[in-house]
Amino acid sequence: MKKERDFFLNLLGEGKEIILKKAGETIVNVGQPGEYTYLLKAGTAQIDLFGGKHTVEIGPGNLIGLMGSIDGRDYEDTTVAITDCELIPIDRKRAEYLFREHPTFAFHIIKVLIDRFYFALDLAKQYCQAGVSI
Repeated sequence: MKKERDFFLNLLGEGKEIILKKAGETIVNVGQPGEYTYLLKAGTAQIDLFGGKHTVEIGPGNLIGLMGSIDGRDYEDTTVAITDCELIPIDRKRAEYLFREHPTFAFHIIKVLIDRFYFALDLAKQYCQAGVSI
């Protein structure tokens, strides 16, 4: 994942539009319309998975609300800033441009999706082995 985080920061890190979130502020909320994917440029954030049953801490170069700029579905998880964060928003139009003009962008997005799929699969296996329902 470090390779993907570095790629996204190099490609998008000089974004003109930066959104600032203070520690404790919500970045995306479960059920909120997914209009944007956010690149976490600086700071740390916590993603609450499965209604907060599991949390993941992320840092610079990670993407938040990944499907937001692709299919516009409501966000599936809540993400909160742990420290002050700088975010670069990516809307659908910008995502389409990046897919078209930077073909390696698509490869890195697919790699992130695969990593997240296997993470979720491993997490589901752990819950099943422990007899806990998700």
